[in-house]
Amino acid sequence: MVDEVRERVVRLVAALEHDDAVVEPILARVRSEIPSYDGVERDQIVASIRRIRDRVCRTLAVGEVPPAGELWEAERATVERLQAGVPIEDILAGFRITIWTVQHRLVELATEYGVDGADVVALTSLVWKLSDVFSARAASDYHRQGMAHAISDQRRRDEWLTAALAGDLDPTQLERGYTVYRLRRNATYRAFCTGPADEQSLERTQRVLSERHADGLLMAPARDRLVGIVDEVPAPVPGLLLAIGPSVPVDRLITSYQSAQRVLAAASLHHDEGVHTAESLGWRLTVPALGELGELLSARYLKPLQTAGVFRDQIVEALRVYLVHERSIPLTAAALHVHVNTLRYRLSRFEELTGRSLQDTDTIVELALALYGTPADQG
Repeated sequence: MVDEVRERVVRLVAALEHDDAVVEPILARVRSEIPSYDGVERDQIVASIRRIRDRVCRTLAVGEVPPAGELWEAERATVERLQAGVPIEDILAGFRITIWTVQHRLVELATEYGVDGADVVALTSLVWKLSDVFSARAASDYHRQGMAHAISDQRRRDEWLTAALAGDLDPTQLERGYTVYRLRRNATYRAFCTGPADEQSLERTQRVLSERHADGLLMAPARDRLVGIVDEVPAPVPGLLLAIGPSVPVDRLITSYQSAQRVLAAASLHHDEGVHTAESLGWRLTVPALGELGELLSARYLKPLQTAGVFRDQIVEALRVYLVHERSIPLTAAALHVHVNTLRYRLSRFEELTGRSLQDTDTIVELALALYGTPADQG
C-alpha cells in the first residue's frame, strides 16, 4: 500500500514538472499586480517560472528542502530582476505568486492522481518550507549585491530624469518611467530646481522632500543643486530656494523645467529661500531677460542717484518700500520708521535727480523693473 501511495506521488510530481498550465496565469498575475515587472522581458519571467516549478518538483521528489546555498535559481532570479530595476520587495512578491500558483496546481493534480488529503498537506507544507528558504536566499543575495545594483539603479534613475528634463526621452525610455519609477500615466508633474547649496543642505532637502512626497517625486543632484519632478507644489524647506515649473504631462517636462529655470533666475535676485513659481513672481519673471532694456532702465532710474552720495541708499530704500506698500506715504513712512516729510523729501529728490515723476504710470512700471533687476544689497 505504501508503494502504491508513493507511486501516485511520483506520477503527480512528474505531471507537475511537465505541466506548463501554470506559466501564463503566473505571468499575467505578476504583470498585473507588480508594475515594476513591466520592465522585465517576458522570456526571462517565463524561464524563471519554469526553473522555480522544476525546483519545487525536485524538492517534492526527494522529500526535503535543500540548503539555501544550493538554490541557485534564487540568485539568478534576484540578479536578473535587480538588473531590470525591480526592487527586492517586488522580487519576493513575484516569487510568492509563483509558489502559490504552483502549489495550487499541485493540489488540482493531486485529485486527478488520487493522492489523499494527508499526503497533499505534507506536500504543500514542503512547498512552503521551500518558499521560506528561497526568500531567505533571495534576500541574502540582494544584500550581497544590492549596493552595486542600488548605485546602478540610482545612475539609471538620474539619467532618465536628466533626459526627461531635457526632452530627450524616446518612447521606450518614457515607458520605463511609468513602469519602473511608478509615474502615473494620466497625471501631470512639475519640474523643479533649487538654488545652490552645500552638500549637507542638499542631503537634508532630499530627505525632507522624500518624507513629504512618498510617491510622485524623482530628484537628482546636479552640481551644487537639486533638480527633479514632483506631483504638487511642495512646502518650503527652511534655508532653501526652490523654483517650480507648471504641471505638464511627462513627455513635456522640458517645458516645465525651462520655466523652473526662469523662475529660479528671477527669484534669486531677491530671495535666498522659499518656494517660487511663475504665478507667485508675476511680472518679476521677466526681469532677468530684459537685457538691453534692463541696462537702459538702470541708467535712467538708478545711475542718476549716484550724485546723491551717501544719501543714495536712503532714496533707493524709500523707493523699494514705497512700491511694496502700494505708494502709500503713511504706510511707507511707518515701515521705514521716518517722518512722512522725511519720506516725501527722499521721493522728491528721486524726481529731481532723474527728471521722472512718481505720478507717471510708465515711471512706476519701469522703476519697479529697474529695482527688481538690482539686488537689494546693490540697489
